[in-house]
Amino acid sequence: MKKFTSLMLAAALACTVALAGCGKTAEDRVNASNTAAPTKTSASEAASTPAPTAAPTSTPTSTPTPTPVTYVYGTASLTYAEYYSGDVTSTDGFDAVSSATNKKNAIMSSMYTDFVDAETNASGYHILGVNNANIAVPEDQADEYAKINPTFVKTGSEAPAQYKTVTVADGKASYSATRFNTVAVVKDATTSLSTSSNWGDYLVCLYDTTETHLRNTREDNFDINSALQGMIVETADGLKVGLEALQSMWVQPYEFSFNVSKDSTRNSRISGWDNLTELAKLEGATIEKVYYIMADAVYEYDIEGVYVKPQYKGNAISAKRADAVITLSVNSFKNFENPMLTVIYTVGSGKQAKRTTVLTTALTDGTASYTADLSAIDLTAGGTFSASISSDNTADVAVVVE
Repeated sequence: MKKFTSLMLAAALACTVALAGCGKTAEDRVNASNTAAPTKTSASEAASTPAPTAAPTSTPTSTPTPTPVTYVYGTASLTYAEYYSGDVTSTDGFDAVSSATNKKNAIMSSMYTDFVDAETNASGYHILGVNNANIAVPEDQADEYAKINPTFVKTGSEAPAQYKTVTVADGKASYSATRFNTVAVVKDATTSLSTSSNWGDYLVCLYDTTETHLRNTREDNFDINSALQGMIVETADGLKVGLEALQSMWVQPYEFSFNVSKDSTRNSRISGWDNLTELAKLEGATIEKVYYIMADAVYEYDIEGVYVKPQYKGNAISAKRADAVITLSVNSFKNFENPMLTVIYTVGSGKQAKRTTVLTTALTDGTASYTADLSAIDLTAGGTFSASISSDNTADVAVVVE
């Protein structure tokens, strides 16, 4: 009987324990499961086992909410280094374009110059950068920026379609990359390259086909017109170079020019070329993109690569004319790929000049003399002969005809 009573008490106790376990939380149940079946421990092991400590808890920290920046928008005159900041590979070579005359000082409304008047600038002027560039300035820095750049004019609190952000620190202004507003990407324009231009070492022309944006006439009612602020050319290897007014950009912006050396023989209007360190990197490169930057919009032209053929580095080549026979000073053309000789007879100068091609022929290695066709020209008109050698691997070589 005692045995049966003991068994009943044990069962009741087990049931009580089980019922108590059903009322525990999930965490209690996990903790209980971790301690429900302890292993046997000797007295010495129990004495050496440290008492468990509670796991440390970390106090969460809140991330401060940044104070929103309120901007003031406006326009300002910027140097080319400031204007192209963040948009081209390097702005280190920008200073100013030096004009050899005091003419055309207002031909492009976007030009920022040091021109005062014809007397003050009798020997020329400098093109420093861009007028009326859109900028955004933190409101609490606007007055300080106006002291740094007095040309800054506030236009309001509404952001323009395209602008640069200015920040002021330690009395100096820094300019962000431009927030461009690209309104068109043209992929079907055709191109041409001249390496014997009156505008520089190279002249590149772009021609619209299905879309018309580029001004190429005396009329100015085009999307890309004489108010053009800037241009960026990009090469196949990612080089981006900013161009400047009157040494590269013109009122008819379908064409642009550039030099890769200080020599201004081809463009006598420029007495000092700017940013030559970057322009020189275009020699031997392939131009694949041209960006035309208006005040509020950018037009991107993705073109079939224009290879900028390297300048001829050999000895000067001249020629002598005896009636119709043109004799070159050299007869070896091994360094030229598919060389061609062109001879032109010119009467007059400038836009009124009349030019007649009297000879176009492939050059043969070992042959120096070639015969021109003079039947279509008037030798008594006082014209002059000029010649050039073109090839697939070098820029055109000017040949002085005596």
